[in-house]
Amino acid sequence: MVRWFTAAALIAVLVGACGSTPTPASSPALASSAPSTSFGPSAPLAPSVSVSPSTTLVPVAPSSSTPPPSPSALASPSPTAPPVATWRLVAVGDSIAYNSPGDCPGCLGFVDRYADASRDATGHPVLIQNLSEHNGLRVDGLLLELDRDQVRRQALARADIIIVGIAHNDSPLNRGARRCDGADSDDPDWSKFDAACVARADSIYGPKYERVFEQIAALRMGKPTILRTLNRYDDWIGWPGHTLSPEAIAAARLVLDGWNAMICRAAEANGFTCADLHAAFNGTDGLTASGDLLVGDYTHPSAKGNRVIADTLIKLGYAPLAP
Repeated sequence: MVRWFTAAALIAVLVGACGSTPTPASSPALASSAPSTSFGPSAPLAPSVSVSPSTTLVPVAPSSSTPPPSPSALASPSPTAPPVATWRLVAVGDSIAYNSPGDCPGCLGFVDRYADASRDATGHPVLIQNLSEHNGLRVDGLLLELDRDQVRRQALARADIIIVGIAHNDSPLNRGARRCDGADSDDPDWSKFDAACVARADSIYGPKYERVFEQIAALRMGKPTILRTLNRYDDWIGWPGHTLSPEAIAAARLVLDGWNAMICRAAEANGFTCADLHAAFNGTDGLTASGDLLVGDYTHPSAKGNRVIADTLIKLGYAPLAP
């Protein structure tokens, strides 16, 4: 009987233990103010902030004992580099810059070459507008266009780079009344190519070139611009089938030196830099034949000549737009 009671009592104790849930004691660790790393829906999260892609953001639950972070402690976004501006290149003038496929088939002209080099050197894309003409354009014609042609005026007004090539067709070396001997033949009277001829050309054409460069510079209204012009190379020395005497070579050089000095003086007075094609094609002494720098007509630049012109322009740098 005692054994049964003991067993029954033991069973009752066990059944009571299974039917009740004990209340846990408070835990010091859970009662502390340490931040929670719970990501459950009921877990309070800190306000979102903008962060750079390299920043790792750990959600932090706010606590009454932990002050909110100051604005300076929040991650700030990485600065965005400004977009690179596109430069506009405008060329005006005669057919030397035109690069006609009829003159030089398959050639990349110096205007395009210079644009490519400008982009590679500075990182600025370059948009080309080549408004030069293959029609025997002379300085009077260009002046008329600068006065009346709104397409050219607007293009020049917006240009970051301007190349003016108008040195060729009015030269006293060319045929016709403007030539030193006034003749229209392939066999000039070189004795007429003298200091008097240089002075006469300067007095007639100097003011016209000054107006060309002055008007183009004025269209830019003082905005930073790469301003370039070209002088004239000698296409008499080495002309196939036309052998020149030493006296003729010296006379041609005298006149061409005066002509180029006049153009560059007018250009530089208006902020332009003059690219010396005479030296690039004919040497510093002016006595080297242009040779394979010109195509078959011995007037327009060949592929090699276009490279030389582009290189001459490149050596002048990209001021004031770039160091």
